[in-house]
Amino acid sequence: MPFSFLKRNRTVAGFTRSSPFAVDMHAHILPALDNGPESVEESILLLQEMAANGVRKIIATPHIMGDYYRNTIEAIQFSLQRIRSELKRRCIPLELEAAAEYYLDVSLISMLENNQPLLTIAETYLLIETNIVGMPSFLPEAIKLARQRNLVLVLAHPERYHYLQQNFNLVVDLHKQGVLFQVNLGSWTSNHQGTRALAERLASEGFVSFVGSNVHNLRDWNQVNEALRGKTFAKLIEKGFLNQHLL
Repeated sequence: MPFSFLKRNRTVAGFTRSSPFAVDMHAHILPALDNGPESVEESILLLQEMAANGVRKIIATPHIMGDYYRNTIEAIQFSLQRIRSELKRRCIPLELEAAAEYYLDVSLISMLENNQPLLTIAETYLLIETNIVGMPSFLPEAIKLARQRNLVLVLAHPERYHYLQQNFNLVVDLHKQGVLFQVNLGSWTSNHQGTRALAERLASEGFVSFVGSNVHNLRDWNQVNEALRGKTFAKLIEKGFLNQHLL
């Protein structure tokens, strides 16, 4: 499917509004919920920098992880409204929504089995992460349960997982089962060879459906900016990815 990124360049309050990375669908930018910003001011400084670099919409994805990050939908929505109000007050031209990055464990399986409300992207995509070392035995169950709820699993930063770095056939198999892959922009400049290599292969073989900053702070955003100027991202623009469809 062809994608067009040719949009008329606009500027609002000094912010550039034309960018091939206009939608960030994986970002930890809500304060005091996980390992992202600790304060509203820290969040706003990060969001201001992202807007200044052409991001028009951000889908916040705070962690939900068993007993470690016990974020509720209510707490996430409250934080979202708080930051939206502050963006409006400061005239920062950003659209902000909230989903979540769910850790694939028994808690998520239970939520899927019991038809509990979930924070999804565009009411369709469920962003999940897994442990780094080994493939969870209940990943096939999660795929089946998500499909029963008409949800599409999006595997966050698959390039980080050792079990996929060591077995690209498993990447292909998961893709055939309908799992989509979201690669972190910073992974193409990662110091970890295995992460960088799998990110490159996912891009070259057309397995990248979404890209995300996975940003937690300004330092992360600086690495993202470097990747946005790189050759791999330029190739992705030519091939097309799904972020822009979330505008």
